[in-house]
Amino acid sequence: MTQAGGGFVVDASVAAKWHLRYEDNADKALQLLRNFTFGSTILFAPHLIRYEVPAAIANAARGPSPRLQPAVARRAIEAFLAMGVRTLDDDDLLLDAQTLVHRHGCAFYDALYLALAERLSLPVLTADERFLRSVRGHQLVTWLGDYPSPG
Repeated sequence: MTQAGGGFVVDASVAAKWHLRYEDNADKALQLLRNFTFGSTILFAPHLIRYEVPAAIANAARGPSPRLQPAVARRAIEAFLAMGVRTLDDDDLLLDAQTLVHRHGCAFYDALYLALAERLSLPVLTADERFLRSVRGHQLVTWLGDYPSPG
């Protein structure tokens, strides 16, 4: 875990909880967001997050029993895009992720977050149990449930 004033690579499983507040550990995700908003934490992500989080929000507004109304989902997507999470996107990140896929057996999209964490020497904060299992023991991967609780 990083000290106040530090940073994280935040993955979409965490960032989606900023808007899907009924999910497990949403309180911890919201505390991270507050820390980011007040400037005590810097957040980074691969550019992919700009697609993954809106997709999760849009999916929550679909179907016969949506968890969000479409208008609420649109406002949530607009808010997410305006937050200013620093995103990075380059060919080397893609190539580094490919290496990590084979080293850890994780999904390519997850490997992008890990590759960025390794590049920046920052922990990646995740709420994705499958990703966590695939990289078990990696010193830069932090479970959202271990993030300090609000209050």
